[in-house]
Amino acid sequence: MRQNLQISVVIILFFISAISVSADVLDREREKLVSEKLAEEVEQGEVLWLEANGEKFLALLIKQTNVKANGAVIILHGMGAHADWPQTISPLRTALPEHGWTSLSIQLPVLAPENQIENYGKTLEQAAARIEAGIQLLHENKFRNIVAIGHSFGAVTALSYLQKEKEQKIVSLAAINFRDYAFVKPQINLLGLIEKTRLPVLDIYGSRDYKEAEDQAADRRLAAKKGGNSKYTQMKIEGAGHFFTKLEDVLIKRVRGWMDKTAPGMSIVVKKDIEEKDGDTKEKMQENPVE
Repeated sequence: MRQNLQISVVIILFFISAISVSADVLDREREKLVSEKLAEEVEQGEVLWLEANGEKFLALLIKQTNVKANGAVIILHGMGAHADWPQTISPLRTALPEHGWTSLSIQLPVLAPENQIENYGKTLEQAAARIEAGIQLLHENKFRNIVAIGHSFGAVTALSYLQKEKEQKIVSLAAINFRDYAFVKPQINLLGLIEKTRLPVLDIYGSRDYKEAEDQAADRRLAAKKGGNSKYTQMKIEGAGHFFTKLEDVLIKRVRGWMDKTAPGMSIVVKKDIEEKDGDTKEKMQENPVE
């Protein structure tokens, strides 16, 4: 089923690429068709339609199913992917709820086919508005412990957003297989963004990822050190490619373990009610998670 979904979405992407659209770098009609296809065929999670800058976009929500609620994660896909991409994105968004993390995977802007891939830099503003809308939804549902997880350009998108947010709403960032996209316009200074980041960051990449990701690993680590971020953690997973194919369980375990340390869910004991039994007054207490 999932393979058929991926094939269907890819067919739509190629079909729509032949249609003339707006001169805008974003292809809203193309995104609409892809999102509607996902909404019809997605197997796990609640389909939501959020709004950012007056435009609706798809988001996939799965509530945590663990006894202990840790918080929520906002998941951001990479270039040319979607909110339920079968590699990396779907495994993360479906597995983390089993460990106490509610997942919200959001559809990022789709680039118009007549635009060069370098124009992805122009999607960051709209992407930031979507992240903000996702955070607002989670806040409305009482979540405060929110972690951003980005894959590839999705990680760069998250990092860019973090530098612009007026108040801290994301507590940490897991960046999976990200690198400096030198070809993107406007140019993104990845090392500069890392240097300015004060939040806990997990920089996790595979030994078989794109060459730039590994070649730049030392520079990313040094940028964090230069910025004084002692909470920057770098992990290299041997044998893993760009999408961690066949190593999804390892990725999930590493990300989950890191989140448990850097963004643990807190529990507080509050008074539930008063119960009188056998003439004695007893306080019934309950642990309520503060997510």
